[in-house]
Amino acid sequence: MKKYIHQKKSDDTIIDTISGYYTIEKEESIDFKGRDLLCVTGMGIIDSSCCGVGGCRYALVPGYVQASDQDKNGSTISEVEPVFSKEDKVEIIKILKEQEAVTQVEFW
Repeated sequence: MKKYIHQKKSDDTIIDTISGYYTIEKEESIDFKGRDLLCVTGMGIIDSSCCGVGGCRYALVPGYVQASDQDKNGSTISEVEPVFSKEDKVEIIKILKEQEAVTQVEFW
């Protein structure tokens, strides 16, 4: 099990990186084979890299939600089981590319 700390999203949330920034558009659980699968979608922008500029819509899949709770700061923390099956990953990628128009999907 791994712990995912949900982002406190506001419309102007920008997370800086070494070569640009990314945004989180939404965090949601989708039903996948009868289980709650946590998916995070957003936009990654490369605008301060020495190698050029660009960007992409992305999805991050932490895994199957096993439990959720709040910490003392009010942040939601979900215990997730990563997706290990290659066949499931292929199917999830297809779903997310169709439903969310993402170009990149990463799994924990």
